[in-house]
Amino acid sequence: MKGCMNLDEIDRRIVNKLKENSRVTWKNLGKEIHLTGQAIGARVERLIEEKQIKKFTVDVAYQHTEFITVYMDTQEYQAFENKMVSHPNVESVHKISGDGCYLLIAHFSPEEMDLFFKKLLTFGRYKVNVSLNQLK
Repeated sequence: MKGCMNLDEIDRRIVNKLKENSRVTWKNLGKEIHLTGQAIGARVERLIEEKQIKKFTVDVAYQHTEFITVYMDTQEYQAFENKMVSHPNVESVHKISGDGCYLLIAHFSPEEMDLFFKKLLTFGRYKVNVSLNQLK
């Protein structure tokens, strides 16, 4: 598993199972991994404390997913970040190196997208890639 430090094989299996279904009970997860539910719970708590697990979440089936690269033309980085972080259609905001200043992952209907991009132009230019099909 990329990016995770200090995970043994059992921790990796637990994390992978939780990625498939974060609502599974510790008892049922323990049956699959051959540990007690209590042992699973203790390992998960340790992974949370060590910040190996950041959060438990829901994977929503969006109709549209856009990857938006933003090229800032102003120095108003904090105002831009505040607007993007609080925007309900923006799933995540990444400061990036390479091509562009920020990468946004967002979910808009065509009508919402038009209005969003008009507002985005006050900060700079952008490039949009639309997901055709999520493979993983």
